[in-house]
Amino acid sequence: MRILLMKPPIRACMVEVGRHVPIGLAYLSSALREAGHRTTIFDALSFVEDNHVVPEDELTAKEREKLRNHPRWRHILHWGARRERTEEALRSCRPDVIGISCMFTPFYEAAYDLARLAKRIHPQAVVLLGGQHGTVSFPHALQVPEIDVVVLGEAEATVGPLIAELAGARRLDRLPGIAFRCGEGFCGCAEPGRAPHIRPRTPFAADLDALPPPAADQLDFSRYDGTTTLITSRGCPFSCTFCTVHATVGKEFRARSPENVVDEIEHYVNRYGVHRFLIEDDNFTFDMDRVRSICRIIRERQLEVKLRLPNGITVLKLSDELVADMVGAGFESLFFGLETTDAVRLRRMRKGFTSLPKVAAGASLFRRHGLDVNGSLIVGLPGQTLADMAQDSVNCALAGVRFYTNPFYPIPGSADYRTCLTSGLIDSLTEPALFDQFNFAFGNGEVAPEEMYWAWSVTQAMALWPRYFEEGSLRRERGGDVPLAEAADRLAAHSRALLATGRRMDVPALVRDARVTAGGTALVRTDPGSCFCATQRVVGDGRAAAEAPELCLYSGDVIAAALAGYTGVPHTAAQRTSAAAGDAEGCTFEVRHTNAEPLASITAVFLDRLDATRREPGQEVVGASVP
Repeated sequence: MRILLMKPPIRACMVEVGRHVPIGLAYLSSALREAGHRTTIFDALSFVEDNHVVPEDELTAKEREKLRNHPRWRHILHWGARRERTEEALRSCRPDVIGISCMFTPFYEAAYDLARLAKRIHPQAVVLLGGQHGTVSFPHALQVPEIDVVVLGEAEATVGPLIAELAGARRLDRLPGIAFRCGEGFCGCAEPGRAPHIRPRTPFAADLDALPPPAADQLDFSRYDGTTTLITSRGCPFSCTFCTVHATVGKEFRARSPENVVDEIEHYVNRYGVHRFLIEDDNFTFDMDRVRSICRIIRERQLEVKLRLPNGITVLKLSDELVADMVGAGFESLFFGLETTDAVRLRRMRKGFTSLPKVAAGASLFRRHGLDVNGSLIVGLPGQTLADMAQDSVNCALAGVRFYTNPFYPIPGSADYRTCLTSGLIDSLTEPALFDQFNFAFGNGEVAPEEMYWAWSVTQAMALWPRYFEEGSLRRERGGDVPLAEAADRLAAHSRALLATGRRMDVPALVRDARVTAGGTALVRTDPGSCFCATQRVVGDGRAAAEAPELCLYSGDVIAAALAGYTGVPHTAAQRTSAAAGDAEGCTFEVRHTNAEPLASITAVFLDRLDATRREPGQEVVGASVP
């Protein structure tokens, strides 16, 4: 059988995918080739040269709804191959089966559109949908006539028998781990039923060493910045309320042997010249002895590699010896999954095993070995007030813990999604495309959507410049108005200091220079590589500037929040020039004072928490609003 495995593009207000190897498709391709099939992988997300702002006349109805709901942004970004390139990839082969991966529910439209395109070009091909979205939302996916079968959970054990049956009798009602519509030739039912066929899931793969390695020869690593992805374990014993990992890989921790993991690393180094690795495990450090063994073998084989953990690590069982091993093996850019500094809320989230003091202690261990690590915070958890959100960021900033923040959004299939359903924040008919963490379509019971966006912008500013915020608090305490020119000069100085470190910044808003006009407006210019358009890979795209002249307002809003944190009065930003239009000097924003709500009230809450906590460090946690 000829099989085409495809990852669709993503369209959203903001995309944070980077260029990650489609490791799931590579594993599937290897398993299918071992069974004698011919496979091809097409990863639309790797074609970042096609990134663009979606023109107004090409927006879908759901994308227009997203923009109507967004408090600030008025654009949709398309990340990955344009339709013409995707259509060419489909026409260049004659597949019997087309498999499409959809990992994130908010971006399902692109996957469904790809299924329709695939069926139009190859009407006789069977179209499969897999990934997290299909697993938790298969009834939704099966409403699309062009999707024939949804593959549930881990697919390596499922897809082989499925393809074999499609090549023969096509009786799928005897196979586990799939869902499909009745009466379309895949079942033996005498009369078609209204309900789809849903077969029990296959057992999770117990021996991960027995899986054939990913089909690395089908990947162009130059498209992934010379980086590849590793999966060294599957399953997570924890039950964080915001997470849905159990739906696809289960709760039982299953791990590859250290030798097997390092063999793969060495193969990438020697065969493909790849030295940077993203370990996408959900709980890499669950077995500390295994981690230390992996690090030891890497050092014994003298492999010069850089290793990152995009899903973070926990503070459990950390030791100086473990940290030394990880740093010595090449681990970098690490972060702890903290989520909130409120101990009561952490227990409600089933993360009582972590805390800010534990994260601070863990960070100090890594710092002792020359490596800075972050903590991650979620902004807008169900029932969280503005004061709670502010307190989380203030606590991290004043504790000297580097951090970054992500907005909360209800992920279908998670415990928090069910909480939002029962509380009435969403309902079963709520459009799934709105569950986009950067869309801000929902409040959290305490904070309105618009307030959520502005609060997140302030937390991002505090995450990027914590010492600047503390300096501003001390400066305001001395009394008198703080001139905007002074605040702008100091912000530029703090940004230059960050740029000098060479660190990768989690927030694209570093300031190159700033000046204040005679009219009292700050003109702030961003560093060309540290603005929103750079992280979204649309720099120098004149079409992007034409379609969205204020493409980088997010960066401007973060800068305005920082100036407010220093001067003590709210500020707002407007974009004046754009690097997306080819301006090599970066983007320029006009930042001026405003009393507009809700920004004025939000600024006051954050500065109150910052000033009060700095003066009384024993009052770190609010926590009173936890339901």
